[in-house]
Amino acid sequence: MLEPFFMWLNNLAVSKAIGESIWIFPLVQAIHLVFLALFAGALLIVDLRLMGLGMREQSVAKIARDARPWMILGFVGLVLTGTPQLMQNAMREYFSDFFWIKMYVLPIALIYTFTIRQKVAMADEARVGPTWSKLVGLASILLWIGGVAIPSRLIGLFT
Repeated sequence: MLEPFFMWLNNLAVSKAIGESIWIFPLVQAIHLVFLALFAGALLIVDLRLMGLGMREQSVAKIARDARPWMILGFVGLVLTGTPQLMQNAMREYFSDFFWIKMYVLPIALIYTFTIRQKVAMADEARVGPTWSKLVGLASILLWIGGVAIPSRLIGLFT
């Protein structure tokens, strides 16, 4: 169903230029990694705090508020740099099971992050309790690392 779209995307002149350039693709990948570090760092600092690990002198809510703009900036940057990476070899991505795992889990992880995780992070810590906070932080890490980051890496290794 989506194959014609991916074929069209793969055959665009700009897609070919990205793939054939010795500078564009590596530069886009390097910038992508910077945004990945920004996003993952902002995400992980809150998740680890939810789990009771580190930065205990500050509330989870304060850490979550401070990290949120960095997390959003990182995610926007990942989308902006991930799009040309997809374009340069869209057909390879289309036939990659790892790509589709990532695409299916990504909206789930985003919804989880901006609903359940956000609600728990901003709630009064005494009201939520340590068990729920730990479960929410752990679930976030599992979604983002296990469902998005690992399949993303496996795309490049096995397709």
